[in-house]
Amino acid sequence: MYASEASLGAIARSGLSLKLNPNEWKVVSAAARALTVSKISELAPLPYSTVIDVVKRLSRLNIGISFVPHFDMMGFQSVFVILEQRELKQVPLYTQAVYKLLGKKQLIGVKALVPEKYVYDYVSAFRSEPVYVLKTYEVKYWLPSGKLTRYVPGINVVVPTAEKLSEVIAESRVPEKPKERKWVDWVDLTVLYFKMKYAYTKLSEMSNLIKESFKIEPPSRQLMSYHYRTHVINLWSHNRVIFRLNPELVPLKLYVFSGKEGESTARTMIQAPYMYEALVGESSAVVLGQPPSYLERLVYEIIYLTNPEMPFGALLVTDEREYPWLSTRVIERYRTRGEFPDPEEEFFPG
Repeated sequence: MYASEASLGAIARSGLSLKLNPNEWKVVSAAARALTVSKISELAPLPYSTVIDVVKRLSRLNIGISFVPHFDMMGFQSVFVILEQRELKQVPLYTQAVYKLLGKKQLIGVKALVPEKYVYDYVSAFRSEPVYVLKTYEVKYWLPSGKLTRYVPGINVVVPTAEKLSEVIAESRVPEKPKERKWVDWVDLTVLYFKMKYAYTKLSEMSNLIKESFKIEPPSRQLMSYHYRTHVINLWSHNRVIFRLNPELVPLKLYVFSGKEGESTARTMIQAPYMYEALVGESSAVVLGQPPSYLERLVYEIIYLTNPEMPFGALLVTDEREYPWLSTRVIERYRTRGEFPDPEEEFFPG
């Protein structure tokens, strides 16, 4: 075990962990497999009123639950670009986040979710040549069910465990099979956009959200309901749990893995708590995480056992900025023409 029994009390008091009471842990664990709050109640199992109270409390604690689709089924590809510069004046359409990175040099990392036909154009939209480009075929997020994750009742903390490490590494060497592509229309895309922000956004709330975010006339509630039931649900993979520890106490880090074992390293590491996201491509991967000191040993153990190449070492994230991913231009173009605009048709301030 990588957090000893003697240290658990200190971890619980330190503010360096996700601390949830048993009902909160049951809710976030069930939420990963639940499209509705009532389904959480069934899976937890907890009374519906209790689940409602817990979901509201999690929101106040800045713990989000996000709908995760199969991106390949949508015809989108996740891209990560690293640029050798200190500032970025603008970013192209489809950008999700920008990270200021500190290693041997100051770098900029850019994460995007791009229509497959525009991946090359997206990368080309940056005026300087990237020092690293990752085009993924697999996106993974930490889940409460992660095999390197342990919840400790009584002191109510989430800590790493290495009991199944060998099993996880063996499983990590088997890639996921690609999913069959599905047609996604503009109503599906709009519903997905808000579900990816918060999985339990009600369709009744989306009309105002669409007006506020995209400044367009929303589809009818009945039409959104039909598309959600017949199209969007079929794209669903799972829900992810989104949170951050205090960055002043636990800095955010970004790992770039390459070589023969780059993929398996990322797939293994994402099973541990506080490793939030793994973008996996051909013999290359990026992992974003916030490992507290008691997780570092497991991180290094995984790196030692899988032996990936690390062209940048562990990069410190000194700033993280999110972007809307889709814009009014995207929705309007897709609604009227059934096609996506080129990434260079719209830029946002970096």
